Amino acid sequence: LSNFMRVFPECIPCLIRQGLNSAQRLNLSEEKLFRVVQSALRYMAQFEEFTKSPAYYAYHIQLKVKEITGEEVPFREIKKISNQKALEILNRLNLEEILKPDPLRGALKLSAIGNILDFAILSEEEVFKKLYQLLEKDFSVDDYGSFKKDLENSQRVLILGDNAGEIVFDKVLVKVLKELDKEVVFVVKGGPILNDATLEDAKEVSLTQLCKVIDNGNDRVGTDLSVASEEFLKEWQRADIVISKGQANFESLSSVGDKTIYFLLTAKCNPVAKQVGAKEKGELVFKKGPVKNPT
Repeated sequence: LSNFMRVFPECIPCLIRQGLNSAQRLNLSEEKLFRVVQSALRYMAQFEEFTKSPAYYAYHIQLKVKEITGEEVPFREIKKISNQKALEILNRLNLEEILKPDPLRGALKLSAIGNILDFAILSEEEVFKKLYQLLEKDFSVDDYGSFKKDLENSQRVLILGDNAGEIVFDKVLVKVLKELDKEVVFVVKGGPILNDATLEDAKEVSLTQLCKVIDNGNDRVGTDLSVASEEFLKEWQRADIVISKGQANFESLSSVGDKTIYFLLTAKCNPVAKQVGAKEKGELVFKKGPVKNPT
């Protein structure tokens, strides 16, 4: 049985658009942008059926973008801006207010909201406003009760990070878990892909001063256990509980059955919303795995 979410028909135009979106960051000629789209279309058209996760195909399209544009890190600027803006916003937040009456729940919610905020598009004021609006909302899918029970019997927590900027809000979650005497290891990407956080980002936002941060040894979209580094796999084995951030990590690990995994994300598309049981896209999700593919 596969460990990952299956591809839905609407994933395909989305994956092509994601490739174009990366290339558009780079001020390229229209001709180059056409080449990116055509190359992504050709790549997807070769498959009779889709036997991997959406994250798998996303990664291979991003490799084509890198090849055609000659740019290894299309999101370099955006990641810097995101980290900077997120740090400024975190400093302005009334954390005491957000974390009462239940610091753990408040920190999880803040971490999930970090997954929806687009620092590249929104001004600092807009992010701030949106964040407070989202804090009023509840998790649409909410396995917090079982998480608390599992956490009581756990010592080691492994957090699989997602984007730059977002990781700033994950710092609050790390702090709260450490205050509960948990040992926390935070995982970033081993190389640049999309706007995913790398070790450089973790250092930039001082996450490395809070807990042990490792990279997973590769630049795949999501988390692909088959190409993960030995160091990552060792921490994966040792962890009592895994908190998996974001949609790509969900896509690549949704059905893993031999590990206690909690998926913390905002459902950004209908297929993922359907898969996790959220009412609609845009909902905050905290879901215990494994999540079976609909037949």
